[in-house]
Amino acid sequence: MDLIVNRIIMPLLRLILIMSITLSISAVVEGMGWSKWVAKFARPLMRLGNFSDWAGTAFTTAFLSGVASNTLLWNAYKEGKISFKEMVLATLLNLGIPSYILHLPTTMAILVSLAGKAGMLYLILTFFAALLRTIIVLAAGRLMLKGEKNVASDEAAYQGSPQSYGWDQVKKLLKKYLLGRLTQILIFTVPIYIAVVALQQLGFFTMLQERTANLLSLGNLPVEGVSVIVFSIMAEFTAGAAAAGAMIQEGILTVKETVLALLLGNIIATPARALRHQLPRYLGIFTPLTGTMLLLLGQTLRIVSVIIVGVIFYLFY
Repeated sequence: MDLIVNRIIMPLLRLILIMSITLSISAVVEGMGWSKWVAKFARPLMRLGNFSDWAGTAFTTAFLSGVASNTLLWNAYKEGKISFKEMVLATLLNLGIPSYILHLPTTMAILVSLAGKAGMLYLILTFFAALLRTIIVLAAGRLMLKGEKNVASDEAAYQGSPQSYGWDQVKKLLKKYLLGRLTQILIFTVPIYIAVVALQQLGFFTMLQERTANLLSLGNLPVEGVSVIVFSIMAEFTAGAAAAGAMIQEGILTVKETVLALLLGNIIATPARALRHQLPRYLGIFTPLTGTMLLLLGQTLRIVSVIIVGVIFYLFY
């Protein structure tokens, strides 16, 4: 009963609440015509990658909520406002700087207080990894979306007519999103979430993490210290940061070795973290096929960016 209540029912209720609030906010912003004001903040950057104002609205929203941003993009695609190609690229774009900033306060509070200089260097490196992801997707958009013409590319069409905005429009969108989209999301999210919890109880994610860690070569890093940090990060990020701080204080690891260990832990934990936390949301918001594809593309981009900055740090620090 404790497992059912605390690991399934309560988290699902929180997830449903977040999605309901997100869809409601999306309906208000879109129904009242505020999207054009939100998009203005990101418009210069979006133009670099040939993205539309719909992608700009989602990009700005991603600084506050990844679920809200993905929902906006999927709604825009389903309603024919952006192409599938732009929807995919815009989703990946939000995994760069917006995702980093969204999680920065919590991450900074943990790492800097527990791991000191190594924690700060790790934050700087992961920022450059996020920046690299943003640049890569903008470059891809500039090449792949060049000359693309759709409803969203016309700013006047994006802004709409004054008569189309108001509380009546908000009510229509609320009914459409909460009764239609939310139901569709829950049909996929609930069973997938339950399956993920069951796999975790069976030890699947622990096995996956251990197998992944064993495949990696630690090179010249001290095995004793690195293994503690890596597996602590996989279990719980705060424990990994605490272990990192302790290793530095005891002289087991240098600052450079600690930073590399934290980056390695980030990479190792990615597959299990994606399956455990992000798969239910991606498959719920998007279709199962599209959600799986976006999850794989996003996590691959994240791992590659971290590896690149890690290699540069290793060579030049």
